[in-house]
Amino acid sequence: MRSIFGLLLAGAVSAVSAAVTPGRDTLGIVAPSPGEIKIINVTAIGSGCPAGHAYVNVDATGTIFDVAFDQYIVSAGPGSTVSDSRKNCRISINLKFPSGYQFSVIETRFTGYASLSSGQTGTCRAGYTFSGDNTQEVVFQKNILAPYEDNYNMLAGVGIESFSRCGGTTAILNVNSEIRITPISTPYRGTMTVRAPHTTELKWRRCEA
Repeated sequence: MRSIFGLLLAGAVSAVSAAVTPGRDTLGIVAPSPGEIKIINVTAIGSGCPAGHAYVNVDATGTIFDVAFDQYIVSAGPGSTVSDSRKNCRISINLKFPSGYQFSVIETRFTGYASLSSGQTGTCRAGYTFSGDNTQEVVFQKNILAPYEDNYNMLAGVGIESFSRCGGTTAILNVNSEIRITPISTPYRGTMTVRAPHTTELKWRRCEA
């Protein structure tokens, strides 16, 4: 079964968490028009999305993409190895937009399923960086303690802002995600997955003169 990582660009379409008026961000500040925002390309790399197991699709407008995974799952317990217990995926979005703007991640919602045995801890982690910037990665993390057998949800990024650099018309946003189970060696088996949908909303603002 594949799971989907989706990105919605605020100012172009509605995001899951908030309806966005075209041309304005969620705070009402003027943003680029939908036709001026384009995704140049999307790449996926990592043990949770190896080559041939990440399926990237960009829509006709060039403003929405999704990535489907079929190997983003971890396990711990009898017979498990270190590589079984931790998987990661780095999604890089190369975005083109008009000069004089910059953008920030408002939020990303991660969902999945975890089945954890006594003594195990499941972790979902998400970090955001812009390629070429020296700013520190913005990181969000959710820990799930056993016993646990249910869906999980992590809403990351609310109220935290790290804007792309001013002075250009392109920026590469990197979304680094990871799931893991610790410890590896426990008497009973535990599993954790990443599932659809993942929605990331962006906030735009004009650069200061």
